[in-house]
Amino acid sequence: MATDRSDLLTTALRLSFFTIAWNGAVGAAALVLSVADGSLALASFGLSALLDMSASAVLVWRFMKEQRDPVAAERLERRAQSWIVLAMLTVGVYVGVQGVRALVGGSHPKASAFGVLLAAVSLVVLPWLGWRKLDVASRLASQALRGDGILTLAAAVLAATTLTALLVNSTLGWWWADPAVALLVAAALTVEGARVGVRHRFG
Repeated sequence: MATDRSDLLTTALRLSFFTIAWNGAVGAAALVLSVADGSLALASFGLSALLDMSASAVLVWRFMKEQRDPVAAERLERRAQSWIVLAMLTVGVYVGVQGVRALVGGSHPKASAFGVLLAAVSLVVLPWLGWRKLDVASRLASQALRGDGILTLAAAVLAATTLTALLVNSTLGWWWADPAVALLVAAALTVEGARVGVRHRFG
């Protein structure tokens, strides 16, 4: 049993390190493109990726600590879970506010080929990564890793909606699709963050 958990911890660390590398690069690129193109959906995707990266960094600390000191790991589990809840709510509120502003202001984002490519590639990688985290989280009984898996899947949904918004905007001229899809993800993240936060506080 101890060996099985040790193997799961190693897998969790590998997933976290991969998330840091992938989402760090993709998130930064998405934010740079969002400034150039004025795309809220792309900015939301980039911010979500970077916050998922930061959550994975906290989990690296938590899982490495368990490898050395299993007793202290429970305290770090709760701290990591708190950070991930905060990340969910931060992304949800920010994207929601910016989405409303873009709809009211009639923002007209441009569509770039690189932005479309970035979202499309992420749509291949992130769903696999998110479900893998959820699988390992259930076997480790780690709510923090589960929350991080949800953040990764949220980034995958944002990649899908960003890709859809960019394509629809470029082909049909539906500028409102960009902030509208961002609002949908913002609502989902805020609700999930609040739900996990309540469970964390009273569970």
